Amino acid sequence: MKKNIAVFILLIILASSFKYRTKAKESSQPFLPDRIRDMVPLKQEAAPSFDETITLLQQANLEMANGDPQLFKSMWLQSEEVTIFGDDNNTALKGWKEIEASLGAMKEPVSKVDTYSFEKIASDQGEQQAYLLQKEHYKLANGETRDLQVTVVFRKENEAWKIVHRHADSVEVLAQSDKNSK
Repeated sequence: MKKNIAVFILLIILASSFKYRTKAKESSQPFLPDRIRDMVPLKQEAAPSFDETITLLQQANLEMANGDPQLFKSMWLQSEEVTIFGDDNNTALKGWKEIEASLGAMKEPVSKVDTYSFEKIASDQGEQQAYLLQKEHYKLANGETRDLQVTVVFRKENEAWKIVHRHADSVEVLAQSDKNSK
């Protein structure tokens, strides 16, 4: 009789084990009680690809031009290694604190931007670094236009592409420089 009970208990344990192994295979997660499984995220959100980052940058440029620098700021590596060259005053800033202060000071645009467009000249990416060359075209509500030639350098940090350098020159300034050098 004791032997029958031991065999019966062993069969119950094996059946239970098989049931839980089957559940674990059906689920993408190891077997967990329902209340714990609901607390565990099913999938980590993947960081944007370099092309998706460029698309996000275009949206950030428009928002920045209209006085909302938050998205643009979020795309920067917040480090003392970052740099930004060129603007109306032809300044050079180094370090996140200086750049953040400069971007924050642009909250009130001189004139609202009616349209923003860009021409991608070139881009390339490696495993940890990437760059983008483009022309940016802004048409302001007051009718003025502003055309920039821009270089942006990115570095991959925690699987996300972050801006480490931006250089923007007015296309008019570049054309004037070419005339003066001839």
